[in-house]
Amino acid sequence: MNNSEILEVAIKASVEAGKILMQNFEKNNSSFNIKESLRDISTEIDTMAEDTIIKILKKFDDEITIYTEEQGLVNDKSKNKYWIIDALDGTVNYINKIPFFCVSIAFVKDDKVETSAIFVPYFNDLYFAARGIGSFKNHQALKVGDCNFSDSLFAVSFSGKNHEPEMRKKEFELLGEVNDSSRGCLRTGSAALNLALLAEGSFDGSWGKANKYWDIAAGLLIAELAGNKLKKKMISKDNFLCSFIISKPSILKEITNKVQSKLKLF
Repeated sequence: MNNSEILEVAIKASVEAGKILMQNFEKNNSSFNIKESLRDISTEIDTMAEDTIIKILKKFDDEITIYTEEQGLVNDKSKNKYWIIDALDGTVNYINKIPFFCVSIAFVKDDKVETSAIFVPYFNDLYFAARGIGSFKNHQALKVGDCNFSDSLFAVSFSGKNHEPEMRKKEFELLGEVNDSSRGCLRTGSAALNLALLAEGSFDGSWGKANKYWDIAAGLLIAELAGNKLKKKMISKDNFLCSFIISKPSILKEITNKVQSKLKLF
C-alpha cells in the first residue's frame, strides 16, 4: 500500500461524500444539533456523508483506524496509522445555503499526514496531495510564489471552544490588526477550504488556535506541499486540537510575530 493507492481512495471517498452534500444542499436543513458552541453544529447530512466515506475506506483496508468528527473512533484497528475525516467542513455555511463548504480526508502515519483530499462539491473542485507526489487542484500542480505582507490576504480559524473572555478578545484584536496592515483578514467558516485556497495562492497565510485536527489535517498537507511554510503544535492529541501558522515563505516571519505576540501558539 503506497501513497498513490491511498490517495486514490481518499479522492474517491471525498467525491462520493460530496455528491451526498449536493443532493441535499437545496433541501431544508434547518434541523441541526448544537455541540460545543453555537457555531459548532451538525446535521443528519454530516452523518450520511460520513457513513459513505467510512464504507469506502473500510472496503479499501479494514485494518486502518478511522476517526471522524461526528462518530469519533469507528474502526480501532491500528496504532500508528489512521484516517481523519470531516465529511462536511463548513456546516453553518451549508445550512444557510452558502456554497463555502467541503469534504476533508487525511491519512496519517506515525503522527505525520501523508496523503489528503479536499473536495468542494458546489464548485466541483478537487484538491489533493501526497508526500512524494505533490499538491494539486483538479490535476494541475500547485506551487505558491512570494508576496509582501501589505499585499497579502489572510484567513483565520478561531478556536473551537469558548475560551476565557480575555483570550477571545485577543483573537479578535489579532484579526483586526492583521486586517488593517494587509489586504485583509477573513473568517470564512471553513478551515479546510481556507487551506485549500492558500495552496492555490488565493490566500497568502492562515492561522488557527486549538482547531480540531479533522478540520485542518488535509488542508495543511495540501498547502505545505504547494510550497507554503508551516508551524504547528498538537496541543491535545486526545482531543485532536492543533494550533498552526502557515503562509508563503516570504511573510512567515512577520505573520508569526504578529500571531505570537497575541496568542502564543507555540
